[in-house]
Amino acid sequence: MHYARDMQSLYFSLLAKLLDTESKCQTLVRGFAIDSRLVEEDSLFFALPGESVDGHDFLKEVAAKGALGAVVQRSYDGEDFGLELIRVDDVREALQKLARKVLEKRKSQVVAITGSMGKTTTKGFITTLLEGSCHFYASPKSYNSQVTLPLSILNAEGDAEVLILEMGMSEPGQIEKLVSIAPPDIAVLTTVALQHMDLFPEGLLAICEEKSAIFSHPRTKVGIVSRDIPHFAHAETAGNCPKTTFSKNPRGADYSYQLGKDKITVTEGKTAIDIPLALPMAHHYHNFVAAVIVARKLGLPWEVICQRAPLVQLPPMRFEKVEREGIVFINDAYNANPEAMRAALHSLPEPKKGGKRIGVIGGMNALGRFSEEGHKMVGQESLHALDVLLCLGEQCLVMKEIWDRAKRPAFHFATREELEQHLKGCAAPGDVVLLKGARAHALDEILNQY
Repeated sequence: MHYARDMQSLYFSLLAKLLDTESKCQTLVRGFAIDSRLVEEDSLFFALPGESVDGHDFLKEVAAKGALGAVVQRSYDGEDFGLELIRVDDVREALQKLARKVLEKRKSQVVAITGSMGKTTTKGFITTLLEGSCHFYASPKSYNSQVTLPLSILNAEGDAEVLILEMGMSEPGQIEKLVSIAPPDIAVLTTVALQHMDLFPEGLLAICEEKSAIFSHPRTKVGIVSRDIPHFAHAETAGNCPKTTFSKNPRGADYSYQLGKDKITVTEGKTAIDIPLALPMAHHYHNFVAAVIVARKLGLPWEVICQRAPLVQLPPMRFEKVEREGIVFINDAYNANPEAMRAALHSLPEPKKGGKRIGVIGGMNALGRFSEEGHKMVGQESLHALDVLLCLGEQCLVMKEIWDRAKRPAFHFATREELEQHLKGCAAPGDVVLLKGARAHALDEILNQY
């Protein structure tokens, strides 16, 4: 296998061979894409068919941007537009197969992270801690699906010592599938919470079982898991890899931690280390400890961890503080589940004197039969954390009913535009406004009105 030192590059003929076909093209492939808008010169485009958009319809555009070739369905009978074509039975499976085979040729250690929440945050913490200590590649954004994870692998630098990947779940069996593509050396399970309940109506145990598949591969040397998650006993015994555990409670945990003023004390065995750190929410410290354990497993000294820790940052839309017109917005609108809602509500900063705390809350999706229960819980919790409730979506009607019974100011809206108009007349300088709901509500776009 031939790699360019500065980036992931493979000869086109070798890629064709890995996909069980032949090509005489000896040009180096300089990148991989599934989105025609992101195609660059000498890249390989995977023409993924879809229900609403078919990648085969964009081959002309891809060729015009200088792509070298495309992976297409064997049944494709259109023009090649000057592209080198690799014909396969299934483009998505070819993408996954190519990523798996390329990864097999590498010497990179793979760190894989899954969990109901905290994947991207934990990944970001790990990369900050490792910066300057080793050559690593981390998957961009929240690339954690059966399509974006293999794409991340292919676009990684060929000489990366460590690959840091997320593994997400949108259907049963997906974690196991992703593990088969990128078997982790170090596997991390951050949290188990009510999410995807439409797919797992049995509840948290079913989610824990699915997430624990990250520990299933024989290659995995160590699994990292919190003792504080629901059904920890199942996660602890999943797979054959030894588990390194952590918890706020030191009893039985390999690592424990305590929060102080602008610091966290992490205990490893009998050694307690004070690390300078100030994060806005308690569960962010939970993710940070998971990242610290990964760094330790990769050989990072405590001295370096303490030096790098103050530099960690949260990803966009994760309790992001934005001030507009004297109003403090807490943009936590990336996604939502009941546990994340609870954490956000109880982490809000105090408004200025005379100000109020306003919750702009969108409904939570994919809760299945737990939807009403989950929204009721958030409605009840919000009574103790907010002064005014503005909620969006039919699911949130039960929240307004709870507030109405308590004779507290709550308003329900069918559209975001209606909510925005009301918020304009409600929010004033000195107020704190929480934006949180399912990603589909795009509550972060409310900031565009200020």
